[in-house]
Amino acid sequence: MGVFTPPGMRAGTGRGWIKLLTTPSLSALLDLGGMPLFRKDPFGRAWVLISPERGLVASDFGSVLPLPERSPLSPGNERQTGPEITAVRPSTTSPDGPEWRMRVIAHPTALVEPRAFREEGDDLFRQAASSGYQEVVVEHPDARMALDTMPRAHLVDVLRLYRERLALLAARPGIRHVQITRNVGRAAGALYEHPHAQLLAVPVGSRWVEEEVEAARTYHDGHGRCLFCDVIARELAGRERVITHNDAFVAVAPYAAKTPFETWILPREHASAFTGVAANTLPLLAGLLQTVVRALNDALDHPPYNLLVHTLPAAGDRSFHWHIEILPRLTQQAGFDWGSGFYVNPTPPEDAARFLREAVALREVQE
Repeated sequence: MGVFTPPGMRAGTGRGWIKLLTTPSLSALLDLGGMPLFRKDPFGRAWVLISPERGLVASDFGSVLPLPERSPLSPGNERQTGPEITAVRPSTTSPDGPEWRMRVIAHPTALVEPRAFREEGDDLFRQAASSGYQEVVVEHPDARMALDTMPRAHLVDVLRLYRERLALLAARPGIRHVQITRNVGRAAGALYEHPHAQLLAVPVGSRWVEEEVEAARTYHDGHGRCLFCDVIARELAGRERVITHNDAFVAVAPYAAKTPFETWILPREHASAFTGVAANTLPLLAGLLQTVVRALNDALDHPPYNLLVHTLPAAGDRSFHWHIEILPRLTQQAGFDWGSGFYVNPTPPEDAARFLREAVALREVQE
């Protein structure tokens, strides 16, 4: 299908030209006469500056180019990759053979290794040898396949494999943080031109997740409820920043979006860890995930993006709520951003959500 181009946005032909809307949405900016807005992130300590006047003439990072037919991860190259940890393959085949559907391999340039975590130093300076586990999930044998184009049933199996590997890594002694990341496009840090994800488990905390945990626990202590659940309820009631939803998950443009078209996918039922996601909801998650990524690709001409799963290692926490964050790489941070500590977002999330809703609706009509 063709590239979806909403009013106020210009999309090019593979060169990443994008004109983001510079007209403020009424609900976002009318009360302040069209001025830029500071918005407090409800999930952290930071403020975000929503500045439509800044605008964006062209994407700083271009579009993701079509993938080649083969890559170093393609079947037949098994001996050239990291050692196979596990794989989804016919029972009659052998490890490191080419008959797999999905593979988990050791990260070829891992930054951490399985070893004891021992801190040394004093009150001012502390260090430890990097320890932990880092794996690559090869999601499909076909290098040209993408998250939004692979068969739905296959993506469900990929999500199930994520859950199983993350649960196993989270159970290792001393692990404090686990994560899943998908980097799409070289500008987003993709390791290979092949559908893949990276898993990480380390004995130290994540700055971003721990900030969310702190905000969630403070809110829970004061209100007796989950911060994320309350935000989901408010967003579903207002609908202005809701992109799409189903019975189990909702996709929203967060109120204090750090980057243009930042999108969060959250379970509607409270759950603190991805490892506890119910098997019967995985098809719903796969469907919503594909809908959102297709909308981003249609609206923004296949931008590079990072997909992150923010989760606790184990289920059972009453205040934290696991979720997926998708961050298209459309802008760069400048000296103002680094010096002030503010994220500057030229696209109000209300406008981003509207664009993406229209992209979802257009694809539904064309299909």
